[in-house]
Amino acid sequence: MRVLILSAPVGAGHDAAARGVAEALRARGAEVEIDDGLALLGPLVHRLVVDGYHWELEHAAWSWRLLYRGTRSHRLIKLVGWAMAVRGRRRVLGRIAQSRPDRIVSTYPLVSAALAALRRSGRLAIPCSTMVTDFDPHPAWIHTDLDANLSVGSGRPALTPVQPPVPLDACLPSMRAPARAQLGVADSTRVVLIAGGVWGVGNLHGAALAVASVPETHVVAVTGRNDALRRRMAADPALAGSTVLGYSDAVPSLMAASDLLIQNAGGLTCLEGFAARLPVVMFDPLPGHGEDNSREMAAAGLVTVTADREQLCALLHDDRFWRTAAPAQAERAFRLFDRPCAADALAGQAAPAAMGRLAVVRRSLRPVLAAFSAMAIVTLTRTPALVEIHHLVR
Repeated sequence: MRVLILSAPVGAGHDAAARGVAEALRARGAEVEIDDGLALLGPLVHRLVVDGYHWELEHAAWSWRLLYRGTRSHRLIKLVGWAMAVRGRRRVLGRIAQSRPDRIVSTYPLVSAALAALRRSGRLAIPCSTMVTDFDPHPAWIHTDLDANLSVGSGRPALTPVQPPVPLDACLPSMRAPARAQLGVADSTRVVLIAGGVWGVGNLHGAALAVASVPETHVVAVTGRNDALRRRMAADPALAGSTVLGYSDAVPSLMAASDLLIQNAGGLTCLEGFAARLPVVMFDPLPGHGEDNSREMAAAGLVTVTADREQLCALLHDDRFWRTAAPAQAERAFRLFDRPCAADALAGQAAPAAMGRLAVVRRSLRPVLAAFSAMAIVTLTRTPALVEIHHLVR
């Protein structure tokens, strides 16, 4: 089986999910290629999405919440998918023709929307799936036109639950002693790992200050490529003795050394914590997807959510959390790996039936007609005569 996985460098989670799915497929003898699906949609789209999203999270997180909440319309998502497919059709179909895959998998919502639009137009007859790594997925993740929506979260009508696409052997128990020795912490000291993804976004500094105030607790903060935050935290006297790192490839080792993971988004880092049997606390979740993922995971009993430093301090001082709640949550989260993996789900797919020419034309015209209808309504409501009639009626 030949598989083409289309990802996107929006943070590091989508690429990590692509590598996880690829690893499982290769273990079953598949030939796998991974490419930047967002780049295939065009350099302008790539730059706007990657840089724009990064800027929003760092400087105007509230605007990301508004955008995330305001784009849940299925009609809008289909229209955007159609526009992306029109813009990137030649590059996407050319890349597919070059690879000649038996299966296609997307790990990024905008790429999935474009693939779904190509499927609706009858231009893509290869089984396509999307890998949903959010526990409470935005509607842009889910496309009924695709063959499968593989999800790490709870089962919903349009989703196929699969195990998280992260390796289980990355944090072996045998790594714990040498990893803690490298950090220079005693066996009796609790180690709390704080991670904000490759971009180091969110209130990592506040989380570190809360953890550092708890006796016999060692802070390990990974700030990713946020060098300004790393320098600020390293210079903070309140964090003297803490371990503050920038981007690191040693996260599996750090997880092996840790007793707790503090996260704010619920993405791949959180899934890696589940694989390492680490209890996870969501602290001051990121607006939008972080808030929604936290709520869904807490409802499933997989994590504990704390909104501010006071709540986090109280939780870390609570012996009942460490004795009962934390181990139970870690065990419950680890059961996610009892599911079939994405590779098993992909292996059972069949090629979709070919569409008739009339059906192709109808499906292709739907988003165009919807866009023209919206433009017509806006134009008519701004016509001076109609505006005057509207005022007279009122």
